[in-house]
Amino acid sequence: MVDKLGPYLSTLRILRDLGPLKVLPGHGPILADLGAVANEYLRHREARLQQVRDALAAGDTTAEQVVERVYTDVDRSVWPAATMSVRAQLEYLDSSP
Repeated sequence: MVDKLGPYLSTLRILRDLGPLKVLPGHGPILADLGAVANEYLRHREARLQQVRDALAAGDTTAEQVVERVYTDVDRSVWPAATMSVRAQLEYLDSSP
């Protein structure tokens, strides 16, 4: 398995530590504080990882089962994408010491 989430989290930490830089994205609004945005993404991802850990502890064994437990507040039409995200999270947790 290839850990895809670890490099993403590492990059977010680097961006967070750059501080309050203005970002001019290719689409969407100007981001006034790169550090704050990166930190919010990190907090969200860490919260999801904890939900995945909790789902595993509750007995879920597949990405699909985790999605059914964790993504109840998300429209089912995006569950296929959520399943891919959960697979990446499971690979990350499996590769973490």
